[in-house]
Amino acid sequence: MANAQIQVNVLLVDSDPENVKNFRAHIRTAFPNIKIVGAFTDSSKDIIAFVRECGPQLIIADIRFFGGVRFMRFKDIHDEFNDVRFIMYGTFNDTDYMKRAREFGVIDFMYRPVKPADFNRCLEQAISHFKKIEDLREQKKILTQNYQERIFQYEEIFLRSLLEGHIKRENEIKGGFDYFNIPFDSGYTVALVRIDHYRQVALTLSEMDKHILIFSMLRITQEALRDYKAQAFARGFNEIAVIVGGGIDADAKVGLFDSIKHSIHEQTQMRVSVGIGRTYEGPCDIAVSFREADAAFRYRYRVGFYSVIPIEFVEPDNSITYRYPADRELKLVHSAVVGDYEYCKNVISELFGALNACRPLPDGLVAKVIMTVVFNISRYINEQNLPIAREVLRFFPSSEILGLNTPEEGEAFLDGALRRFCEFIGNHAEQEASRLHQAAREYVRGSYHENFSVSKIAVSLGTTPENLNKVFLEREQMTLFDFVMWVRVYEAQQLLETTDLDEEVVAVKVGFDDVKYFRSVFKKYHGDEPREFRLKPR
Repeated sequence: MANAQIQVNVLLVDSDPENVKNFRAHIRTAFPNIKIVGAFTDSSKDIIAFVRECGPQLIIADIRFFGGVRFMRFKDIHDEFNDVRFIMYGTFNDTDYMKRAREFGVIDFMYRPVKPADFNRCLEQAISHFKKIEDLREQKKILTQNYQERIFQYEEIFLRSLLEGHIKRENEIKGGFDYFNIPFDSGYTVALVRIDHYRQVALTLSEMDKHILIFSMLRITQEALRDYKAQAFARGFNEIAVIVGGGIDADAKVGLFDSIKHSIHEQTQMRVSVGIGRTYEGPCDIAVSFREADAAFRYRYRVGFYSVIPIEFVEPDNSITYRYPADRELKLVHSAVVGDYEYCKNVISELFGALNACRPLPDGLVAKVIMTVVFNISRYINEQNLPIAREVLRFFPSSEILGLNTPEEGEAFLDGALRRFCEFIGNHAEQEASRLHQAAREYVRGSYHENFSVSKIAVSLGTTPENLNKVFLEREQMTLFDFVMWVRVYEAQQLLETTDLDEEVVAVKVGFDDVKYFRSVFKKYHGDEPREFRLKPR
């Protein structure tokens, strides 16, 4: 038998002992890989307890066994034993019931009197189902094994996401620490160990040499950190990222990474610099420390390469830059240009919330932040060659911006200005959509008989196929393709009513190369084929 390697445990459910006997005999003869684990014949007893006791995978049941509460019983079984599947049988009058029972795990159903061919078909289908389940289970085991063998890669993905600020909730971060067994205490510092002048160095290395070099640097760094609660991993061929827990002081940090710097040079002949971020109590600030560590490298030109540079040594008073969510500011710009005020409102609250948390602020900073947003909006509009560039300054007057001092003033101004700007963008978008809609209609009216392409029309109108279809759906309740078909059918109708042209000629004249396809499209819109339409009295 096919699928003989899968054993399926079956429970027979029927009040007729003869049916149970016949099913047993047929299964034993034709399906040795099916094991009958029991027969349930008394509907007054608790089938749930019986199923729990004998543990079937498949139940073959008379749909009328439970009388009027049949669906409740099947649902009860399915709810408690979600993996159990059913084969049902009944009369033709039971067809609707048996079809409805599919939602309770019914694989297939048969009609009385059950024919051996139907029984075989249903059993084969059930065996195939359980074979697929077993194959999926085996695949999952293999995937789990592969995952366990490569779990260090997923740990690196987690740490990368943490550094880059993609994981923001403290419970999620600590859950990752627990899952990957990372023994961090509070007090988190990020350091980056980066090869000096890597572009020149890379020219002298083969691809294998690059791999070996960064692997050697990682091993040296991990060895130096073995007495610390720290994690190190390669962020690229030229950089090692280190997260240190436990709250070590600034001098100790400098000493530790100065030692790592020298060890790497001694063992690989590579000179490296180290950027070190501030230490923060909460794990949510690991991304802040990372941004500070990365920024510290800007000062190598002042203090020299082959240096250890803590950010608090070169920027002791900067408490704003690395907490300000600059990536969200970019999102604000993009959202403003498309007129999404609700999204803008949320981002504005986030940006000024970050500024509020860093008080006291330097004089003029609020105005500079808003001017940067306005400049980026204007630049983005110009880059996209949108015909609204001259309108930007009308909504964001610089004289008013320069008078803003507090975050509260800045937030109120930017919120109001962006609300009005987004309303303007929305009105402009509506006008543009109307223009596209009318232009596309005119294009189709003049060229419906030509080879049709939504992309071709979209390019000619300066938009995308997706946007053009969106415009048509909003205004015509049909796609552009459907509109072309409608126009072709309308023009075909005119020719059929006013000329004696053959269907084939009419089809070609309105843009159909295949007369059979023309007939099917025409019938879809009119209910009649062209010949029948022409014969109807007018």
